[in-house]
Amino acid sequence: MNLQQPDKPLILLVDDIPSNLHLLVAALKDDYRIKTAVSGQSALELAAREDRPELILLDIMMPEMNGIEVLGRLRDHPDTAGIPVIFVTADNSEQSQLSGLEQGADDYLTKPVITAVLKVRVRNLLQRKRIERELRLASHVFNYSGEAIMITDRSNRIIEVNTAFTRQTGYLLEEVKGRDPKILSSGRTSSEEYRTMWQSLHDQGFWQGELWDRRKDGSVYPKLLTISVVQGPQGQVDFYIGSFTDISQQKAVEAEIRHVANHDFLTGLPNRMYVQVVLEQTMPLAKRELSELAVMFIDLDRFKSINDTYGHAVGDELLIQVAARLKQSVRESDLVARLGGDEFVVVMTSHVAINGEITVAQKILKNLSEPYQVGALTLHSTPSIGISRYPFDAQSVEELMKHADMAMYQVKQSGRGQYRFYELSSVDGTLEQPA
Repeated sequence: MNLQQPDKPLILLVDDIPSNLHLLVAALKDDYRIKTAVSGQSALELAAREDRPELILLDIMMPEMNGIEVLGRLRDHPDTAGIPVIFVTADNSEQSQLSGLEQGADDYLTKPVITAVLKVRVRNLLQRKRIERELRLASHVFNYSGEAIMITDRSNRIIEVNTAFTRQTGYLLEEVKGRDPKILSSGRTSSEEYRTMWQSLHDQGFWQGELWDRRKDGSVYPKLLTISVVQGPQGQVDFYIGSFTDISQQKAVEAEIRHVANHDFLTGLPNRMYVQVVLEQTMPLAKRELSELAVMFIDLDRFKSINDTYGHAVGDELLIQVAARLKQSVRESDLVARLGGDEFVVVMTSHVAINGEITVAQKILKNLSEPYQVGALTLHSTPSIGISRYPFDAQSVEELMKHADMAMYQVKQSGRGQYRFYELSSVDGTLEQPA
């Protein structure tokens, strides 16, 4: 017999006397789904089905197979071993109750069953078993979680950590128990960040963010930390639960992605996008500080001829050597980038001294005009350099880049292997090289 009441706990009632079953069903049917069995064998079959009962009320005195034997078989089978059982019997002697409990029964009821007592015993046992399951699950999650978990008391003293915590930090529970979690601090997280964290915990009972910590061996690593506040009945803080994971690999991947997005694959130099970002950041700063910027566009003379004659592999090696020479020709504070092909750019982002652009341009001309050795080949090329300055030649990033390109184009037209500054007159082709 199965009285279907979806979403309610399922209880199996076992008694060989139908009138006893009727009384139990009448008492429990409003709050639970009910299955009934009139023999020990049918009880075992029902208990083993996929829709297993959460509780069994089991009569002890039954023909063929008594309740003690049924319980033994239930406990011997892994699928039914954990089902709680309440024995129901007319024998209320102490020896009888002890015998049933020794066999693994969870509780004991004597006949005639008092309905109020029955309901309370059933409710309490189901609740206790539910709490036990939740505790087992929580314990499993705590012990086998891939994330490090740390529990502190209301004074923020460590009281428990899991295996992942030890694996990630190198500390055993005995080494950190009773201590403040600040023993993990690397010193790289600011006081303001910690204040924000504690304010969020106070206001919302939750915080998540990135911090830098130090392992027992002294190594420093970034971690993603989540902290939750566990409050008592009166709203007081009982515990803090922190879970965190090492995000070093994630940070490395993000850094690699940023590098690939902002750097030239062949030479490793920053690319056009990177130059754009640098200028967008430095031009407003130069304006506030009343300082100057200079952009140099550099194009290799006759590079296409070299590339077509000797092949792309030789051309690529030449570009790599050009990039190295460019970096040797500028100050540490200057930016060297490759725009594409044989076009390079130098951005003088710090304060530009009087005639500083000329000094750098002359050094680039000299270094890039020296012969290049690529395998058995000795190659020759010179640079054409166009220079524009902020705030004299442009007021925007686009204008600054465009005017340097125009000045470089004028060098190409007038003989190559030179440098020139952008002048407004360059538009009509009368740009002059400074003395």
